[in-house]
Amino acid sequence: MSSSKKIQPTKYAELKYNSTAPVDFDIALKYSGALLAIAGADGELADAELQWYLDEAISMGVTQEYIDAVRNIDWKNVNIEEALSEVKFDFTLNGKRVLLYHAIKMSRADGVYHEKEKAAVARAANILGVSQSVVQSLESVAEMEDSTTRLLRLIFSSDA
Repeated sequence: MSSSKKIQPTKYAELKYNSTAPVDFDIALKYSGALLAIAGADGELADAELQWYLDEAISMGVTQEYIDAVRNIDWKNVNIEEALSEVKFDFTLNGKRVLLYHAIKMSRADGVYHEKEKAAVARAANILGVSQSVVQSLESVAEMEDSTTRLLRLIFSSDA
């Protein structure tokens, strides 16, 4: 399933992810379905988790049509293995690692990286052939980014 619709990457996508080539709309929806299913592995797709992903996707160049399509994904019935098998990871970046990074960041967005979410990330990594040491590195990066954001907020809100 591939459409002629493409998502054109933004400067943000290029700077953060080294993404320079357009991405097929339908393939991107499969990617999103897998992400939603991973972040919902604890039985809930928290508003903060979905909003984190939508904000990131908007920064990367998706349209309102895409946002609407993501909101309509029945994430509870997404088979992660099937969805991942339909994503063609022929991006200009290591899409498998980016997907895992997105899954980790999205799963943490509600303030809790639930064990079931963590297990779903590990399972997705196995399906994608990405080592658990890479997953642990991505989890560490996410923790560092969150800590840096908290520190900046503290510095910016301080009167001293």
